This record gives sequence, structure tokens and C-alpha cells, in this order.
Amino acid sequence: MKLTSEVRQAVYLVAATWILSGVLYLIPYHIFSGISFYVLISVIHICVLGTLLSGAVYWAVRGARRRSPLTRFAIASVAVVVASAVLALIDGATGEWIARLVVSPNKPVPFGLRATNNFVALVWQFALLGAAFTVIEANNLARERERELAVAREMASRAEAAASAARLAALRYQLNPHFLFNTLNAISSLIVTRDYVPADAMLAKLSGFLRATLSADPDALIALEDELVTLQHYLEIESVRFGERLQVDFICPSNLNDALVPSFLLQPLVENAIKYAVAPSSTPVTIRVEATVDADTLVVTVEDDGTGHAVSSGTGVGIANIRQRLATLYGARGSLETLKREYGYLAVLRVPIERSVAQFGAEVA
Repeated sequence: MKLTSEVRQAVYLVAATWILSGVLYLIPYHIFSGISFYVLISVIHICVLGTLLSGAVYWAVRGARRRSPLTRFAIASVAVVVASAVLALIDGATGEWIARLVVSPNKPVPFGLRATNNFVALVWQFALLGAAFTVIEANNLARERERELAVAREMASRAEAAASAARLAALRYQLNPHFLFNTLNAISSLIVTRDYVPADAMLAKLSGFLRATLSADPDALIALEDELVTLQHYLEIESVRFGERLQVDFICPSNLNDALVPSFLLQPLVENAIKYAVAPSSTPVTIRVEATVDADTLVVTVEDDGTGHAVSSGTGVGIANIRQRLATLYGARGSLETLKREYGYLAVLRVPIERSVAQFGAEVA
């Protein structure tokens, strides 16, 4: 059977203790009267029994290591006293038998005196072993608890990561029915007014848009260039309905194309501009999307010059959704600021700059 490290420590300690004790028992005899066969057998007898009983003391201490300090002390004390008494009684009872066995001329010490003397000497030895066992087990228990805490922290970290992924997925999927409802409502309005051609065109573009967006990983980071392409697909759908009333201006330096952003992050901002600025207006409205960099922060602004926006600054499902996703992904490092102006509406989104792995590898190479 393979011994654990703590059991091996106890075995080495017990072996060293009783070997040393046996040597110390024999030294005075060697110096003053010589070591007789009777003395040698008696010492070996005590050391062998002491080793076995020390094992019993160890398992008593080990079994109580998760108890309260007072309980551990009581159990260790009882184990020490019992082991000392058992060894003293056995040695006292077998002393005369060993003398007859080896035909020793020495007269054994009377049973009561021998047992008492041995008990007094042995109780200290077992007590020291018990204290050492307690220290060993306390250290081992501390290491076990550290491992348990490490496992618990890892499990908690994985659970939190899974929960964050679930929250992000839920937030991301929340946008799909919100967007779909608004688009279908627009198509329904076109059908009611018998504008069948633009309604059919919107349905066709909506089908392609949904195929592209719903198949994407909901909690993945994508390149800013891809996010802007998604916006362009969405605006193509809306351009069928609004025609020249919808003007779009995208500004994104080429060095920011690979900057990573959460998928579908900008679409709610553009959708708000469509709903509250373009739809109520009878004149052209320009929606401007611009990406810039400020130190290590990516700044994306979405603004329009419409006169609508009955919605209060910072409200709506889309705005709240974006803020929750930013808080989940970036904490205080991600933010969305909105401002309703006399002519138009401004949204400023800030996230830490992260680059795609492919681009990073290319730069390193």
C-alpha cells in the first residue's frame, strides 16, 4: 500500500524516536555493567511495543484533526496515557518471563515498581510524540484546506465565467426580438399603406441580415470593421423605407478596423437614431458613426442631426442593454454616455482597445 506523505512523516518520526530511545536505554548499561542479553531483549521488547502503540496514538490524533482544539487535546491526552499504561503494564508483566527465558542471573524488578517507573518515563515520550503528531496533522490540514480553497476558488471562477457568458448571451439575444419587432412593424406599416414593393425588399434584406447575425457567437468579440458591416446591412433595410431621408456617414481609420468590440453593440444606437430622428422627420437626417482612439481606449460616437428624440437621454431597451453588456465585459473600463441636443442626439461609447489575434501575430512577425 502506498503511504501518503503525512503518514510517511509519522513513520519516520516514530522509527527515529524509538531507535534513539533504545540506544539511550543501553548506553548506561554499556558504560557501567555491560549489556546483558536480558537487558538487550527487554529494551528491544519495549521499543517494538512502543512503536506499535505510537502508531495507535498517531491514528487517534489524525482522526481528531478536524475537531475543536479542546476535543483534539482531550483525545490526544487519553491516547498518550492509555499507550503509556499499556506498555508499562505489558513490560512489567513480561519482565520475569523474559528473565527466565534468557536464564538471566539478574533478578527482575517487582511488577508494581517496574510498571510505575516505566509509566512515568513513557508518558513523557508518548506525550512528545503526540505533540509532534498534532503539529504534523495541523500542517497537513492547513495544506488540505488551502487546496480545497483553491479548488473552490477555481470552481467559483468557472461558475462566474459561465454566469457572465449566460448574461451576455441573454443580453445579446434580447436585442434580436427588439430589433425584429421594430423592423416587422415597419414592414407592416408599408403593407397597410399598400407600399408592397418596398415591403418585399425589406423582407428580403431582413432575411439576409438575420442569417448573418443570428448565426454569430452571441458573446464573442468581433472586429470593428465587421460590426460596421453589420450596421450597413441594417441601414440597407431601413433605406428601403426612408430613401433619401436617411443619410449615413461612417468614419473609421484603417488602423482601427481590427479593434475588437462586442457583437451587435452599435446597432441599438443606430436603431434609436432611425426611430426617433429619421422616422418623424420630413427632411434628410444624417447618422454619423465615427471611431477614434484616446490613449488605450476605443471611442465610437453615434450621432444624428434630427429634431425628434422624444425619448429621454439614456433610456430605452437598447441603451440599458448596452450598458449592462459593457459592465459585464469591462466593468468601469467600459462606458456609454448619451446627450440629447437641440438638433440631434449624441452617444459616446468607450471600451479598452483589444486587437484580434491574427492582427497581433502579424504585427509581431
